[in-house]
Amino acid sequence: MSYKSIFSIFLLLLVVPLVLGAQDPAGIVLDLDELKPGMKGYGKTVFSGEKIEEFDVEILGVLKNWEAKTDMILVKMSGEPLDKTGIISGMSGSPVYIGDRVIGAVSYGWSFAKEAIAGVTPIKNMLQVLELRDDKEKKQLGASAESWESSLALQESSVKEVLEKRGLDEYPLRLVPIITPLVVSGFDQRVLKDMSSTLQKFGLFPVQGGGEALSSSDNVELLPGSAVATVLAKGDLNAAAVGTITYREGDTILAFGHPFIQSGRTDIPMAGAHVYTVIPSQSTSLKIAAPTRILGKISQDRKSALAGTLGEFSKMIPCRVKVKGIRGTEYNFEVVNNKFLTQNLIQWASESALLATERQAGDKTVRLSLSLDIEGRERPVRIENVYYEPHPTWFPVYHITQPISLIMNNHFMEVNITGVTLEAEVSDERKVAIIENIRVDKRQLKPGETLHVTATIKPFAQEAVEKVVPIQIPNDVESGSIITLNVCDSNTSQALERTRAPDKFNPSSFEHLVKIFEKMEPSTNLIIRALLPKRGITYKGQELPSLPPSLLAVMSSSNQSGVNPLMEEIVHREPVEWILDGSHTLSITVIDENHRNY
Repeated sequence: MSYKSIFSIFLLLLVVPLVLGAQDPAGIVLDLDELKPGMKGYGKTVFSGEKIEEFDVEILGVLKNWEAKTDMILVKMSGEPLDKTGIISGMSGSPVYIGDRVIGAVSYGWSFAKEAIAGVTPIKNMLQVLELRDDKEKKQLGASAESWESSLALQESSVKEVLEKRGLDEYPLRLVPIITPLVVSGFDQRVLKDMSSTLQKFGLFPVQGGGEALSSSDNVELLPGSAVATVLAKGDLNAAAVGTITYREGDTILAFGHPFIQSGRTDIPMAGAHVYTVIPSQSTSLKIAAPTRILGKISQDRKSALAGTLGEFSKMIPCRVKVKGIRGTEYNFEVVNNKFLTQNLIQWASESALLATERQAGDKTVRLSLSLDIEGRERPVRIENVYYEPHPTWFPVYHITQPISLIMNNHFMEVNITGVTLEAEVSDERKVAIIENIRVDKRQLKPGETLHVTATIKPFAQEAVEKVVPIQIPNDVESGSIITLNVCDSNTSQALERTRAPDKFNPSSFEHLVKIFEKMEPSTNLIIRALLPKRGITYKGQELPSLPPSLLAVMSSSNQSGVNPLMEEIVHREPVEWILDGSHTLSITVIDENHRNY
């Protein structure tokens, strides 16, 4: 044999183990083709404290085409406490072994099963998450609570026989991700209802628990079967989703076996978790747990698993909610930096702070002020407005926090929010008023004259008051034209402005987007809008004010689209002490110098 042949064989012997090792690290993965119905194995999870316990597993079969070219392992679990509880929320990610080889993670539940029957995500699918490159993967938000359905007739005969014996012969076969408990503390019960409806589509179930728990040991090591928490908020208010670690290689871990919110590349703090107890339930048994100290971060949130690294840490956003009212107080907490979750978490935390601080019944007028510190920007983004809330147990925080999501998801630039402050000043008065009517001192006027507009405002349970506002009419308004005068509240004014100048609300840059938010029309402004026709036209949005009379006549009578009269609008804002509601319109005629007003 030649030296060249010997060298080729040597290279082959060297490369083959490396290739196989990338697919089967340490040779501990059992391939699906090796699984047979009736095989016995075991799983690992935490039922109490931080102690990893084993439960029995029997292979029922492999469900084909879970997704395109992807299968799902079907198992029956048994042992204490699973014989009483069935599948437990918080088990997601519990590793399953045949002998000493891992086959995957408990991750999906069987809709019609009376026993603890679960779908197991194959470990090889989970290991593929580790191969993703952050710089090539885009974030993609998708609901994690997707279900899988298939006809029993599509399965292999051996699998069909096992399923029919277990009473699982319903059509369609349906598996859904195991619900993930989101353990929260400091949040008001009424806020939890709103959280539940929003998070349900992501397979998250808010449950009241405690804040950060003290670990039973200072040197807790996260291993396959350990309880793990993704920390979304911590401080005076806490929120953490609890699951189980499936696999660890060095400082890298895989968990859950299904997505969290399927946001792709992500940056969420990862902590250990202490399980206080398991609560059996006919609907959904769950682990009552709390996060321990933060040990790393989750960097990938994919269809088949979460991937994270120990010893690497996420930077959370410091938040402060200051409540001024009958009982002033301040809440300090941190939230995860996530394009979907951040705005919701700040909203829910702020609502909880207000509900815990202020009285629940009666009228509430709330002045809300939001300040966002943004990395690289000299001054913070500031948004402020006043709201009246007739609901006896709620606060309108959503209106002021919604821009957080729009700013974080803008398409102009990456934004890193470094701090959030929300101040709320609560009054137990009903500071609202309606615009009853308007009148003017003349219905006809000459160019250049001043029009005096009187608005009658009727506050709740008070005498009506009048506001007189002078409006200067420009000198170049043509005689015979009609001025449309509108006196209205902020909502009506913004609707009119969006109709007449839509480009003003179509941001062309990040700073333009910020300006739109900061220039939000205060609800306590009385707005007078005078729409004036001017000499000229607009053609495809471009103003043409100085056309020769002959061309103006031709263009004005044109039958083509894009030609409109040239208009000018005078807008005057008069601050008042009430939140206004109402709108009134009058028409004013412009006359020439030789006519008298009446």
